[in-house]
Amino acid sequence: MEEKGKSKRIEEMIADLRSKNDRRVIGALKKVPHEGSPEMIEPMFDLFSEIQTKDVKILLEKTLNNLKDTNCIIPMVGILRDSKRSALHKEVLNSIWQSGLDVAEELPLLIDIAASSDFMTTVEVVTVIENLEFDNDTLLTDAIARMDEVVEQQGDKQALLISLRQLLLDKLLGEQ
Repeated sequence: MEEKGKSKRIEEMIADLRSKNDRRVIGALKKVPHEGSPEMIEPMFDLFSEIQTKDVKILLEKTLNNLKDTNCIIPMVGILRDSKRSALHKEVLNSIWQSGLDVAEELPLLIDIAASSDFMTTVEVVTVIENLEFDNDTLLTDAIARMDEVVEQQGDKQALLISLRQLLLDKLLGEQ
């Protein structure tokens, strides 16, 4: 019976997160740290696409930047893999970094996002990678090889991409 009650509360919180009523949204966001679940990640990030009050935005950012549940990684990576949701990638990456979540195994995805995204999203990728620890040299080697292709791209991000490649090399060599 307890599991059924918890499931119902989660459904209600998700409905409140999707509500157009700021009070309901704020109420749900306040419950997330104590009663939240990974199923709430997508509805919370979807709030970034909606018009919201300053209060909702501040509480939303605070909630997403303090995620400690590693189960949240799966839905966040799901958003990052969804090219239709690329407008949310910067916020997702910021939350991963702020929350200190370990997405080291997603390095190929992070490199692809850095290569294909705008400047600020690429900056978020760099920040995430800077704060990760890698114990898989093959993953780093493959990422460096991919960056060798990417840095050939001309444009406003070239210097940033070159510094990302150097960061990966430093991590491979144990200098970072």
